[in-house]
Amino acid sequence: MRSKRSIGLVVTGITAIALAFGSLAFPAVGLADEFLSEREAARLGLEIAWRRQLEAPAGAQSIADQQIYVHSTSPDEFVEVVRVSAPAGEAQAEAAAPASSADSTQTPDSTSEDKTVDSKKGAKFSDVLMRIPTDRVDSYGRPVGRKEAERIANNEIRRLTRRGIEAKIETRIVPRVRLYTLGNDGTLESRDAETGEPKWMVRVGDRRLGYLALGVGETYATVINGGNLIEIDVTNGEIIEETQTVNMPIFGAIHSGNVSVFPTITGGIEGYSLTDPNDVPFRETVAGRALALPTKAPGSSKIGWGTGQGFFYCMETAGQPSVLFRLNTDGIVSGRVAAADGERFFFGSEAGQVYGVFASRSGQVLWSTPFGEPFYDEALIADDQLLIRSTYGSLYSLSQTDGSVTWEMPAQGVDEMLGTIGDKVYVTTMSGSMAVLDLETGKRLETLTGVRPERLLRNKMTDRLYLVGSSGAIQCLHAIGADLPEIREGFDKAPSNEPVQQEAGDEQTQELEMDTDPSPGFDMPAGDDPFAVPGSDPFGAPGADPFAGDGADPFGG
Repeated sequence: MRSKRSIGLVVTGITAIALAFGSLAFPAVGLADEFLSEREAARLGLEIAWRRQLEAPAGAQSIADQQIYVHSTSPDEFVEVVRVSAPAGEAQAEAAAPASSADSTQTPDSTSEDKTVDSKKGAKFSDVLMRIPTDRVDSYGRPVGRKEAERIANNEIRRLTRRGIEAKIETRIVPRVRLYTLGNDGTLESRDAETGEPKWMVRVGDRRLGYLALGVGETYATVINGGNLIEIDVTNGEIIEETQTVNMPIFGAIHSGNVSVFPTITGGIEGYSLTDPNDVPFRETVAGRALALPTKAPGSSKIGWGTGQGFFYCMETAGQPSVLFRLNTDGIVSGRVAAADGERFFFGSEAGQVYGVFASRSGQVLWSTPFGEPFYDEALIADDQLLIRSTYGSLYSLSQTDGSVTWEMPAQGVDEMLGTIGDKVYVTTMSGSMAVLDLETGKRLETLTGVRPERLLRNKMTDRLYLVGSSGAIQCLHAIGADLPEIREGFDKAPSNEPVQQEAGDEQTQELEMDTDPSPGFDMPAGDDPFAVPGSDPFGAPGADPFAGDGADPFGG
């Protein structure tokens, strides 16, 4: 018995040594396949900003939803120490006068008035020697504030002056960018999307009921847990309200105006006020069930989505929410709709038709371009281009203005679009690689074989790329030297809560079908009975008895 036990111990010990050796010999095989190394990132014109582990209970497979959101109404503020010899001539001229006075007698008030930059685009030069966020916490866990940040910057300027380096102070305002992650156990966390620093974490709902897509806005976030709508303060994660919905939601929620809106399993749209819990929810019935989560136009309160009966619907959510118009599309729009600034929506159909629609009061088809391939994926907005992938892996580039094809040939073998930075498009391929395309021509510039993240987080709001590994770790990349984010057009301003007034003389290229007098409840709108011609009896002539002749007894002589 003793010898057998000894043998067992030896075998166990050998197994443990083998496992330990294996873990040392192959420490990052999975990680190397899921994330980019510094050298690989440099090949793609990128650099690694940060990498962190998310609070996902079972890795990437347990993430219910992830979203990037730009909070324009409460931006981040930075106090910067900037070298006087900046590349911009204007910065040199402004820095020349105060540069000689950057000594121990300089006060925070005088330096802070040097220059304030409202930055939508990031600083891409190396003359920022120090950047101090005003919300950086001190040893007591309190934000330092602008005055203390300026004091720290002045101390740095004195140190640089002794070394013969002339510098000045600038204050930069940047929209606050947050990364929200919802786990399938109800764990919701908020992180600084620029640094990966966690801001707060909270557990919400009942994991047995399941979770759908997050709704995120300027002030609130909403989590749909079964048939419950949970409202959360985005600044601290505090749960504000939990409401039971009338109908069962599908896909998730979006925020538009002051309401949280979601499609329902009964084939309608339902919305709840985020500011007044006593406000009566609105409900709209439409033709067909939504096939994807609705999309909100940037800086607007209008949303759009496709239904299973071949319609694209547009709805105004500000004021008195109501359906504006619907478009009978050539083929079903099963993918999520893309939206650009100027209240424009873009989408492709299963029949191979790509549309551009302007959300005026009665709707305007800007253009329609036919292709011989079906489209199921959401399109990507890239400056004035529209990138849309067919189910065959062909990536097309169209002009947002007239729908004309801008690439000579489509890019082939594309699996998913990750995002765009500058003049490059970052995609994954159907062969399991990561590739870079030229935004102007569509030609492949670089390919990294074997790099395949477990999960891709498409970022439509800033010029950052996010890769998620199987363990739940996330990697953020940006262009080399782009320390501050560039906010996409339309996302750099606070969304409107008021309906846009259309001009009386709006030109329309195509009159769209209107849903007149839409019902506020679940009944079918007046005059829209799908089983009958309006005003007619399908079983007989109007006013006639279908079971008798003209005054005659059908059973008599």
